[in-house]
Amino acid sequence: MSSYLPDISCYELLTIIGKGFEELMTVNLAQYKPSGEFVTVRRVNLEACTNEMVAFLQGELHVSKFFSHPNLVPYKAAFIADNELWVVTSFMAYGK
Repeated sequence: MSSYLPDISCYELLTIIGKGFEELMTVNLAQYKPSGEFVTVRRVNLEACTNEMVAFLQGELHVSKFFSHPNLVPYKAAFIADNELWVVTSFMAYGK
């Protein structure tokens, strides 16, 4: 995992590019301010999640850090901001 700061002030959310996880997750195109790099930020509203959903998310993050495959995008940072889980990944425009 690269060193991306777990601080929401380092990310400028630009536009919504998707939704998911039973409409509890918003996917944003964002810019990582320290480097200017475009990233994807998945924001999950934890207050609206059930205990089972939170356990699923924890398991997904834990297991995904062990995967290494060209078709999987590893996360750069994962942290809690207010009532949201933020998961930062590289922005993959057109699948590249």
